[in-house]
Amino acid sequence: MNGLLVTIVACACIALAAGAITPSASLINKYTSHLSLDDNENYWLFWSIDDGAGDILFAVQANTAGWVGFGLSPNGRMPNSDIVTGWVNDNGDAFLQDRFSTGKFLPSDAESQDVELVAASETNQVTTLEFKRKVKACDAKDRSIDVGTSRVIWSYNPNDPQNDSPSALQQHTVMGWRSVNLLYGASKAPKVPFPDDVQEVTVRVGNVRVPTNETTYWCSNFTLPAIPGGADIVGFAPVVTPGNEGIVHHILVYQCFNKTGFNLGHDGACDANMPDEVSNCQGTAPVAAWAIGGTEVRFPADVGYPFSGDTTLHSVVIEMHYDNPQGKQNVIDSSGIKLYYTTTKRKNEATILQIGHFVDSLSLLLPKGQKNIVTRNLCPAECTQNGMPNGGINAFGITLHAHTAGTAMKLRHIRNGKQLPYLDRNDHYDFNYQDMIFPAQPVKILPGDILEMVCNYRTEGRTKVTIGGEGTQDEMCLAFVLVYPVPRLTVCLSQIPGAELRTFLTEAFTKKWATPHTGDHQYQLVQGLNNMDLSNPPAAGDAYYAFWNTTKRTAFCLDKDGGLIAGGDYTLPSYVPLAPEPPPVCSTSAPSSTGRTPSSTGRTSAGPARPTSAGPARPTSAGPARPTSAGPARPTSAGPARPTSAGYKNVFSAFSLLMSVIVLVS
Repeated sequence: MNGLLVTIVACACIALAAGAITPSASLINKYTSHLSLDDNENYWLFWSIDDGAGDILFAVQANTAGWVGFGLSPNGRMPNSDIVTGWVNDNGDAFLQDRFSTGKFLPSDAESQDVELVAASETNQVTTLEFKRKVKACDAKDRSIDVGTSRVIWSYNPNDPQNDSPSALQQHTVMGWRSVNLLYGASKAPKVPFPDDVQEVTVRVGNVRVPTNETTYWCSNFTLPAIPGGADIVGFAPVVTPGNEGIVHHILVYQCFNKTGFNLGHDGACDANMPDEVSNCQGTAPVAAWAIGGTEVRFPADVGYPFSGDTTLHSVVIEMHYDNPQGKQNVIDSSGIKLYYTTTKRKNEATILQIGHFVDSLSLLLPKGQKNIVTRNLCPAECTQNGMPNGGINAFGITLHAHTAGTAMKLRHIRNGKQLPYLDRNDHYDFNYQDMIFPAQPVKILPGDILEMVCNYRTEGRTKVTIGGEGTQDEMCLAFVLVYPVPRLTVCLSQIPGAELRTFLTEAFTKKWATPHTGDHQYQLVQGLNNMDLSNPPAAGDAYYAFWNTTKRTAFCLDKDGGLIAGGDYTLPSYVPLAPEPPPVCSTSAPSSTGRTPSSTGRTSAGPARPTSAGPARPTSAGPARPTSAGPARPTSAGPARPTSAGYKNVFSAFSLLMSVIVLVS
């Protein structure tokens, strides 16, 4: 029997009909969010959340008169995926099956049919299926839709199954997968209309021949338009050279603080050879930040970012991160960022706040072969107390960022010894999908609040220790938060003190948990952990997790000019955690079959309510427990080309590395 989704590849498509299909206007108006799942726009997904009923409503529209498949996958591949298949026959009868896949073959019917067909049609060789299901699952063979990134898989075939028999489904001819944030992301993004006088300026690199190196940072500087009286930036959007979507991994636009602007014409690697006036721009608060998977950002109607006129923003440096793990040659790129602006001044000024772990720090230390390592990174109360206005600031957009070992991330918010709802949380982080999340309403951060950036990593399959840095196999743990009004505080990063790192290394080598490399340079010492096994003996693992769960953090908080607001060694906070999420309410009624419905708008039974959460349990303790679960599996060869570092340039990279060196060798 041919498989339904034999091989899932990353949005790889073989068009069955010439040209793309135009998504239905009625579906666009009916559903909160929509996007094309393939680059050729032959398969569209629409969805809305019914919070009151706990339902998610889907519509899929595919360029075929045959059967259509859609599913939720743990990693973009077929095994252990929750799948629906459906079609409309020549008589207008619609069919939909709830299935569960255990391998690369025709998925079996689910134990209970928990998907309700709402409507279906086939018009001009385009099939549309509308259906709904519960957000949280009750059946062990169904997948919950968790906070953060979901991997959706899709497929279709030009033919309906013979005699409308589900067992006669032929193998798909078109298939793919994509990451998407079903609970937030596009569905929660503020749809703020631009003012009538909106204009745009694009800052982009010029015909860069992308190096064949796996990781390249490329910097170019620009002078922004001179506008009498000044203007406000009110949004931004990526501009990626067609065909380079898999190589352009992040774009940052940094402000250069000067009154008159400059144009040194630098267009080259972000390295020590840059003119000082250009390199000094790196380390400022970004004007715009985008990473792969991100989309257009629009500020709230009363928020802007002033430039030109009598402001200090006249010039910017754009930093490109090129991710070229396959060493492709002759790639020419002219990507950049489009800035939208208006001469109508806005009431509130915005900026981007950076929170997390120092980049280029040896204390972000992840031994090989681990299923789940949890790190906590602190922005202490002293930093927000000294760095925020009395009325606090409002967070209205958040991007979480790690590299390829990252599996989950959350930005914890603590006030008066009690944890508040997460500012952002992603239980299934995908390095290749880093869209900005917009809270339904801006979230207030007050002076004295504590912020914790928590990251989970998986290092199974790696052959050596992973450390903090910008390279492909290095790691990061960062959040970029759009806020207004502008606080003094713009960067708040921490690391484990160098003395504590040296203590851990000394114990590991003295007790022969690992064998040090030759030499006592701090980098060589860390590389000695390449042969460390945290499970043998168990004491090695106990020491390592104590290293992360009990050690103080060295935190530094800076203003936009790099001035120190607060800093020092701080104890990790104790607090009352969030209450765990209640379990889903599950029906006890007998399963019902979701099959044929006699008309293109017919309905079938929804069946019992859907099953329990497939994602990691929501934390209930103040500190992370020693990890035991594998977390979500990472995409392998079936997914997209292996991603490399999105490596945002840390505003403290040189400073933090210097601090590590000073403490380690002292």
